[in-house]
This record gives sequence, C-alpha cells and structure tokens, in this order.
Amino acid sequence: MGASLSHVHHHVRVLLARAVLRILCLFSSPVRRLVNRLAVSPGIPISLPSHSYWINPASPIAKQGSGPNDPIPDYADIVIIGSGITGTSIARTILDHDAKITGTKRPLKVVMLEARDACSGATGRNGGHITPVLYQDYAQLKKQHGAQIAAQIIRFRLSHLTELLHVATEEDLLNESQCRRTLSYDVYQDTNLYRYAKDLLHTYIQDLPNEGADFRIIEDAEMLADLQLVPSVVGCLATSGGAIHPYRLVTGILTRLLRSYPSSFHIFTHTPCTNILASTSAHESLYTICTPKGNIRARHVIHATNAWASHLLPGMRTKIFPARAVMTAQLPRPGLGKTKSDWRGMRSFVLYPSSSFGCFDYLTQQLPAPDEQTPAAYPPSSAELMLGGGFMKHNAYLTEIGNADDSDWNQKVADYLSDAMGDYFRVGENDEREKVIAKWSGILAVSADERPWVGRVPESISLRGPVGKYRTDKFEPSPETIDSPLDEGEGSISLAPPGEWIAAGYSGEGMVHAWMSGKAVAQMVLELDRDMEWFPDVFRITQERYKEANVEEMLMLAMLASM
Repeated sequence: MGASLSHVHHHVRVLLARAVLRILCLFSSPVRRLVNRLAVSPGIPISLPSHSYWINPASPIAKQGSGPNDPIPDYADIVIIGSGITGTSIARTILDHDAKITGTKRPLKVVMLEARDACSGATGRNGGHITPVLYQDYAQLKKQHGAQIAAQIIRFRLSHLTELLHVATEEDLLNESQCRRTLSYDVYQDTNLYRYAKDLLHTYIQDLPNEGADFRIIEDAEMLADLQLVPSVVGCLATSGGAIHPYRLVTGILTRLLRSYPSSFHIFTHTPCTNILASTSAHESLYTICTPKGNIRARHVIHATNAWASHLLPGMRTKIFPARAVMTAQLPRPGLGKTKSDWRGMRSFVLYPSSSFGCFDYLTQQLPAPDEQTPAAYPPSSAELMLGGGFMKHNAYLTEIGNADDSDWNQKVADYLSDAMGDYFRVGENDEREKVIAKWSGILAVSADERPWVGRVPESISLRGPVGKYRTDKFEPSPETIDSPLDEGEGSISLAPPGEWIAAGYSGEGMVHAWMSGKAVAQMVLELDRDMEWFPDVFRITQERYKEANVEEMLMLAMLASM
C-alpha cells in the first residue's frame, strides 16, 4: 500500500511540474529554449574545446591512433566509447582481469574510441576534488530508498578516494597524479542554512556513526581565522576529502595499458563513433560500430561518454543531459594558506554563499613547489587554486543546462569566479586578489533522477534491434552464454551475452561515481557481478526506474533554488 501511494504521489508531482513548465514555456523564451534543448541530441564533442589548465602539457598519447597510418581493426571483442575516467576504469578492469585468466591465450581485443584528444572531456576539465556529497544527501536518499540503500550509496561514494589512492599507487602514479587525502571544509555564511546543515549532519552521524566519525563542527573564531575565512562565515563542517590531477592519472593508466597489451588494446583518438548497427543475422551476434576511419564489428559496446550518451542512445534523451560549467585556475594572493597550519595543497572547500544548497562553489589547490617528487616532464606547481561553481548565479542554468558546447563559457559565471575568492578568504589587511591564469568550460552530465545509469542497455533505449539471437529488451542480462571461440579451451575467458552497456550520468559528482561505476559495468561484461555487494542496485537500469526518472521535477527544483 505504501509503495502504491508513493508511486501515486510521484506521478502527481510529475504532472504538476510538467503543467507548470508548459505554462512557463508560454511566457518565458529562455525556459522554452532550455526545454527544447533537452529533447535533441547533444551531438558529438566539438572539435576545438576551450583549453583546460589540467592539460598542460598534453600527454604523449593525446592523439594516439589519430594518424592516417593508424588503421582501425575490423573486429574487437569490446569497443569502449570515451577515454575519460569511466572508460579508463572499464579498460583497466577488463584487460588486467583478462591477462590474469588467459595470459597469452586468446586475449580479448579491446578498442577505445575518442572523438577528440585522449581524456579531453569532463575528466580533463573538472575541479579535481574527490569530496563526496554525504550528509547533505543522506536524508533525502533515506526517504527515497530506505536507510540500507542510502547507506550503501554513501559508502559507494566514500570508496572512491580509497580506490583511486590504491590505483594510483599500483600504477606508480601517486606523485604524478597528486592523488592525496585532504581536509575538506563545508563553509557557511548563512545562519539558517548552517543550522539546517548541522541538523542534516546530526541525522547522518546518528544513522552512520562509522562514516560520520571524523566530522567536526568548527565555530571557534581562532580556528576560522587560521583558515583565513572572512568574518561573515558562521561555521564549517569538516571531514576528510581528497584531491587529484585527474588528467595525469587517466592518461598515465592508458599509457601503461597500451604498453602492457600492445596487441590487444588500441586507442583511436579523433575517431568518433557516428553510428551503431545491430546485426539481424541469427548466425552473427555482432554490432557494427561506424567511424570516419572505417567500421568495427564487436560483441560488446560500452558507452562511457557521459554527457554525450544520448547521441548514440536516443532513449536516454531527458534521462541524461549535458550542462556546461566553468572552471578557473588562479594564483593565490601572497600569504593565502601560509598560516600556522600551512594548509596549502592539503585543504579543499565547498563554499556556500547563500541560503540555497543549489548554490555553491568548490575549491582545491595543487601542491606547492618545490616538490621534488613531481616529474621533470611537468611544469613546477605554483600552488594554483582550482575554483569552480557559480552555476546558479545570474540564472546561468537557463543557458547552461542542455548546452554541450565547451568551446566557450558563460561570461557572467566566469566573471563571478574571477572575484569570488575575496568573498570567502581574507589575508590580513591585504587588498590583493587572486590572479586568474586560465578559464575553461566543461560539460557535465545530469541524471534526471540524480543517480548514475549503469548496466546493460535495452533496445527500447538504444532504438536498435536485438543483435543476432540475443534480446535485451527485458532490461535483464540473458542467462545464455555466447557461443564464441572465447568460451572454448583451457584458460579462456567467458563474457556476458553480446550487448550495449552504459556507465554515465554523474550529475557533477564524477570523481565519486565514475571510477567504481566503470568497474561495475566492466564486471557485468565479464560476468563477475554476482557478488558485487558494494554496488548500489538502484544505479542499474530498470524499466520502473526509466519510467519514473523525469526531468520536469529537477528543472522545477533548479528554478526554485535560483529564486
């Protein structure tokens, strides 16, 4: 009965939100344009994006496989579309597992396609912070899914920092990627919002004492002064967090995979997937992946394109959609961070300037020079501040939601970020401000129900027929096993039945969703997901979830948050 009533209430909310949006579309051309953008394909990534400060210098594999003398193979067991953190997690999981099982016997053939340079999407353009949203979301997650699933989602988010530290260490990229633990501070200037945040934190700690054990409430004036926060700050909620140079981690891993598996792993940059065709032959369970360099036949296609996912998966329109955000790199003013705790490079911040959770900025800082552990191939760090946010400023969401053009950025948001540090930090009587040395945009992927979409893609979403004799329109993996040479002989590896797969839709929190979502979908393809207790099943694609995920409620909440 309770579940039925909940479904009815959800349906009523959606109808109400839809009706209000229709009325707003009649009277507001910006709202009308926003809604129209969500209904069309985001296309493929544009060829000349703005220059991200992270990609300096570019990796030697930035244009891997893009030349005319780099022929594309006509067959692959698995094609991964996207070379960011998700695609890299998938490739690493599959290739390293395959090597352990098969050795040199029948290794899997894996191809990675990228429309632009390697790691040129959101992973190479984000804020570099690994700071999960915890207490702010827990109460709502508990209301939606129950306490057990809410706790599982929180633990999934928290697992990313530990996992990325482990991976960076294992790949010998810990110093190069600057992957590290930080102290993370949620900084509040609004008294009512701060009081509400403390109430949420109380509930979180009460329900999850282990996960909440290291949270601290900081209201002491001396401690706030040591963080050089402005006097209007009423308090901080502090816990452990993390920071990373995501571009160096991902390109470093991909470089190792290319070196370790030269005959079975290939990356083709500047080679977008333009179409996917499903074989209708009962004797050939293969997809045809079309590219400007030629076509590849493959048993599995994995969509790791995040904001661009709905271009090749039309059924995901309005379920996953792009949103353009702005990032800046700034040189700190003299003395910033040089307190008795010398917090440079070891602190990260989420900064709340107003009375809405929908409005916040985020700040990390690169480790300061001299750093003898930094490879000579990279320029010395000047402890650059990486500041992003401002998404709700000046009603920017009206032009940025549904916008997949990262060649430019919202100038009003960029101007706000250029001056925002002074709104949060004060260094004595110094009136100097930070020097902005780079601005760029990045395209994040918003999920209509704020959960990642992970798993096998049914034909009703891809709008492609079943491949060969295998059908996936029941939203569940088939119990059959594929009849291929891969399943024959000692030391061979078994794969799930052929199909399309996805891991995408991280709603701006990719660093605490993407790596493990990629690992999860890789294990599904490898049929290793039977005991995947760490993965929240509510992230899987199901028919019920697909029907209930509606963008109208999210848009209405965004509009209310901006008021």
